[in-house]
Amino acid sequence: MEREERNWLMTLIGIAVVFNVITLSPLMPWQQWLLWSGQEAAQRVEIEVGNYQFRLPAQPIELRAGEFVEFSATSTDVTYGFGVFRSDGRLVLQMQVIPGHTNRLLWKFDDAGSYDIRSTEYSGPQHPTMYLPDAIQVLP
Repeated sequence: MEREERNWLMTLIGIAVVFNVITLSPLMPWQQWLLWSGQEAAQRVEIEVGNYQFRLPAQPIELRAGEFVEFSATSTDVTYGFGVFRSDGRLVLQMQVIPGHTNRLLWKFDDAGSYDIRSTEYSGPQHPTMYLPDAIQVLP
């Protein structure tokens, strides 16, 4: 490797390291809480998905803003997506729900309000019907 190539490679590695240090810094506003910091869920929500239907423990699911919740989802037939959306259609969180596995996601809702659940993975012809408006109610 020639000197110019080696210098260019070192510059790119340096940029990558600086980028990762900045974006993963707890001082950044999007790093208000870190999933890898061992947070404990205040509430667990078990969800079963099968035959193009979400089966929830209650509707609406009531949660508290500012507390961690663990969503645990299983599929009985095909791969689905579990997506939580704000009432204006903006995606809040999403996970794949793979058959034969318990799929878990830890989350903290910062804002109170109603949230919709939709399948975010095309799973077949009835996929568009997998929509539950106001399925989650986050209390202050």
